[in-house]
Amino acid sequence: MVVLTIVAQKNGETVYFDEPIPQVHYMRLVSCSLFNSWHNLNRVGQINLSLTGETLASIPGGHYNIHVLVRALKSNLEENKNKAEIKIETNNSGSVLRITTKQGVTISHGLAALLGTGTR
Repeated sequence: MVVLTIVAQKNGETVYFDEPIPQVHYMRLVSCSLFNSWHNLNRVGQINLSLTGETLASIPGGHYNIHVLVRALKSNLEENKNKAEIKIETNNSGSVLRITTKQGVTISHGLAALLGTGTR
């Protein structure tokens, strides 16, 4: 018996083997797990200071899971000196992701939808 695990970064992957599997009489798919852990950001998402409009974080469009998104946000905030003192916490008892700030910020619609915060 052979166990094969394939991890793809996008849909529509084709799998090629370096060497053909010898003497295949039949193949059977025993199980298939399709995890919904990746989410789309269709275009650049931004977090801006409400008073000045200055960009604090700019996240390029793409596929994100929670860990990649948090890493990208923290990196962007550090590059821009985190002027709004934004704190990002993960694995809280009440939610997976918690973002707090001492100043008013504006989050673009696409990023707000990805974060699950919504916009006004």
